[in-house]
Amino acid sequence: MDKKDKIILYELDRNARQPLTKIAKKAKLSRESVLYRVRKFRKLGLIRNFLIVIDMARLGYTHYKIYLKLHNISEDEEKGLISYLCTNPLVSWVASCDGAYSLIFAIKARSIVDLNEHMKKLRNKFWQFIKEAETTTNIRGQYFYRDYLVGNVGTTERIIEWGGKPKEVKLDEINGIILDAVSEDPRISAVDIANQTKISADTVIQRLKKLENDKVIQHYMIWPNVNKLMGNYYKVLISLHNINEENENKLASYCQQNPYIVYSVNAYGRWQFEIDLEVENVQHFRELIREFLNKFSDIVSDYTVLNIYEEYKYRFFEKKILKAPGES
Repeated sequence: MDKKDKIILYELDRNARQPLTKIAKKAKLSRESVLYRVRKFRKLGLIRNFLIVIDMARLGYTHYKIYLKLHNISEDEEKGLISYLCTNPLVSWVASCDGAYSLIFAIKARSIVDLNEHMKKLRNKFWQFIKEAETTTNIRGQYFYRDYLVGNVGTTERIIEWGGKPKEVKLDEINGIILDAVSEDPRISAVDIANQTKISADTVIQRLKKLENDKVIQHYMIWPNVNKLMGNYYKVLISLHNINEENENKLASYCQQNPYIVYSVNAYGRWQFEIDLEVENVQHFRELIREFLNKFSDIVSDYTVLNIYEEYKYRFFEKKILKAPGES
C-alpha cells in the first residue's frame, strides 16, 4: 500500500459513510481514483466489509463473549459449528484463534436466562466437540481509530464507546429495517434504504440522524482482514486486581494513546479487561505487551494471549432478532 491507500483506509475507518469526494480531497486524488482503490481493497480482501457499531445496550441487550476450546473435531465439523454460529442473528462476531482457545464468539441477550437457553442449544448440538467454555460479560467496549495507518500517535478523539447498563430506545419496524440495511452495508445510500422502507430518502436521513443522536448508532468503520492490512491480530485477556477508578482511567488513557490498540473491553468474569492489537509481526507484539505489562505491573495479575487468524462474522444488528423467541 502507498501513502494515499493508507489515507483512504484511515478516512473510511473514521467514517465509512462519508462521501468519497471528501476522502478524495484529503488524499489529493480524484473521486474516481478513490472509488477504484476502494473497490481494489474489497476485491483483494483487504477490506472484508464495512462495519456499523451499534450500542445494543440501548436496545436492551447485553453482549457476552464465549471462548471455546474444541477437541476431536474434523475440519468439516468445525465448519458446521461456525456456520451454526454465523446464522444465529444474536451472534455478533465469530473468530478462530490460536492459544488457550480455538473459537470465540460474541452473543447478545436480554438476560442471563436468555443466554443460558442459547448456550444449552449450542451444547446439546455440539457437546462432543466442546472441551471447555468460558464466558465473560462485556460491560463497556471502546473502539479506536487505526491511527497507525497514517503514523499518528493516539489522540483523544479516537474513542468510540458502547455498552453499560441496558437501556431501552424505542425501535419501530421502519427503524429496524433501516438498522438492518446499514448493518448489512454501512455505505448503502438513503435512496436505496428508502426503496426498502417505502418512505422518502429525506425521512431515512432524518431517522438515521436520530439513531445517531440517540447513540444507538455509534460509528461507521472498516472491517479489515488484519493479516493483510497489518500482519498479525492479537487479543489479550487480562486479569486485574487493585482496581479503582483511577487505575481504570489509566488503562483507558493508555489504550487511547497507543495507535496499535484498536479495541478494549471492560468485562466481568475470569478476565476484567481485554485489548485487541494489530501489529506488524510477533516481535512487534512482544515489544508492545512487554511495555504494557511493565507499565501496569501493579494491577495485572495474569494474562492470556490469543492470535486471531480468521474472522467469519461481524455484525451487531439483524432485524431477525426483533422476532427471535424470547428476545422480542
